[in-house]
Amino acid sequence: MKKLLFILLCLPMIGLGQTAEDYYKTANDCSDNGEYQLGINNYTKALRINPDYAIAYLFRGNAYHALGNYEDAISDYTMSIRIDPNYADAYYKRGISNYSNEKYKDAIADYTKVIGINPEGINAYWGRGLAKEKAGMPFCYDYKKACDLGLENSCERYYKQCR
Repeated sequence: MKKLLFILLCLPMIGLGQTAEDYYKTANDCSDNGEYQLGINNYTKALRINPDYAIAYLFRGNAYHALGNYEDAISDYTMSIRIDPNYADAYYKRGISNYSNEKYKDAIADYTKVIGINPEGINAYWGRGLAKEKAGMPFCYDYKKACDLGLENSCERYYKQCR
């Protein structure tokens, strides 16, 4: 019963003149409750109204990623980046999807871009280190940097593999 009520709340309200922001908020509620496809549908409606809505592309990408649809996630993160070329979160999330899709060199490029925008981006160093390790590239610097910035997992990995 609770799930049915929630699904009804996530369905679009036809004819009520919803704005892109209304669809975006509904999409966030759906995605936050694990209803990723309903979230995607509402993000899509928001983007039809406002095709320059960078954060809607980002969050729709997150929903696609949660469903394991990495190619569509990467596409949405790329659209978000086209709208805002300095959107560090979009590069970071695209890096995660590229990594999940075993596109390690693309992930490295995305994490490197995040670091260029935010040199204190702990998770970008960690992600880049993981991707470099999978790609057979030197990775210790990234684990050390993430460790120095306070990421415990990275310290453990650095001391285990690099010392």
